[in-house]
Amino acid sequence: MKTPYVLTLLFLMTAPVCSEETAAYDREDDPHDFTVFMTEGGWCWYQDPRAILHEGNVFIGSVSGNGAGPALVGVYDLNRDQPLGTVTVHPKFDRDDHNSPVFHVCPDGRVLTVYARHNRDRFHHSRYSQPGNPLEWTDEVRHERVMSNPRDNVTYMNLHELKNENALYLFFRGINFDPTFVTSHDHGETWSDPVHFFKSEVGGRHRPYARYAGNDQNTVHVAITDAHPRDFGNSIYYFQFRDGNFYTADNALIKNLSTDGPLRPSETELVYQGTGNPGRGADLSAIGAAWTSSIEVDESGHPHIGYTVYNSNTDHRYRIASWNGSQWIDREVAYGGKCLYDRESSYTGLITLDPVDPTVVVISTDVNPSTGEDLGGRHEIYRAKITSKDTVESIAWQPITKNSPVRNIRPVVLRDDNRRVILWNRGDFKTYTNYQLDSVGIVESVDE
Repeated sequence: MKTPYVLTLLFLMTAPVCSEETAAYDREDDPHDFTVFMTEGGWCWYQDPRAILHEGNVFIGSVSGNGAGPALVGVYDLNRDQPLGTVTVHPKFDRDDHNSPVFHVCPDGRVLTVYARHNRDRFHHSRYSQPGNPLEWTDEVRHERVMSNPRDNVTYMNLHELKNENALYLFFRGINFDPTFVTSHDHGETWSDPVHFFKSEVGGRHRPYARYAGNDQNTVHVAITDAHPRDFGNSIYYFQFRDGNFYTADNALIKNLSTDGPLRPSETELVYQGTGNPGRGADLSAIGAAWTSSIEVDESGHPHIGYTVYNSNTDHRYRIASWNGSQWIDREVAYGGKCLYDRESSYTGLITLDPVDPTVVVISTDVNPSTGEDLGGRHEIYRAKITSKDTVESIAWQPITKNSPVRNIRPVVLRDDNRRVILWNRGDFKTYTNYQLDSVGIVESVDE
């Protein structure tokens, strides 16, 4: 029989967060010049790619934060500069931003989308777009992930293709609340059994938070924590995975997954040393806890990790750790400001990196990013060009948004050969189950 403490903990991990006031975004009261790529959407940041560029279109996965919480795919035509429409891929999907769809482009030009609920069941769902018609999708297929522990459910979809293996990897939180994957050799029609990928070393049932970046050929790069920052003063760790093996940034073999089992934090590269402090209750993260936000790989194959560090509910910091070929260069780059709400005291506006040029950095903060001065406004979007030699004092942050009456949070950068699309969520965000947001942004030419 479960103790009352365990029952309470399970409820907190699975129940939607309630709010007395329903989120409402008055678009008429928010005139702006940004492109509205999609209305009524929102995303968390532990599933990817939650937006892609394909055949001149932007595909965006979102879950509406009001009503029945439908899971949505929005399509925007960049060449004609207009939205093509929004497809409801699931009409009732818990009104939870953890559930947003992600994408994979198949060799025949179809787009696969997969999506799953937030720790509610053992299924992920999938559909395919029709060739030449991004608004027409196949019927939904539900895939069960069979795991031995009845407490193990599915959360967070992350798709990465490794062409050298002829395999599509789907990473998610599953076995023992840890990072897990299944693979497909037919671009998502069928899937393998779940494989335990990474194992927490914090006592009890804790959740390492992983961010993944693939090179599409043979390697997946991973930045990961010990647990949730509300529960533990996380460090940040790094490893790469290819051909069934785990490696360090300088390609030294750590071990083989099939013969040696899932990787543990103590076996990885330590990028940032957290405090290891315990949690302090529902509304306070562990002092000094880090949380992964973004990982990208530059043209030399070197990883760059953007992450946050919690000092207090009103003082978060953004940091970047860059591998230069021989060592990690880790530095603070900006003040992240206040948390989005106290119940998730490590929720920030986020930091993200350009997937082609990780020196291009985009953040969301409600303070002066260079000084931490409270400007008395909402979360705004800033950008900067940041090298490995830069610190907070030397970085020149340029505002993309100013004097906004609503929040601008969770930026994403998309790239093709000559365009950069900077997307973010704009509107009213109260909790991860109570928000009304649009996906807005800018499109710019890039001369490499």
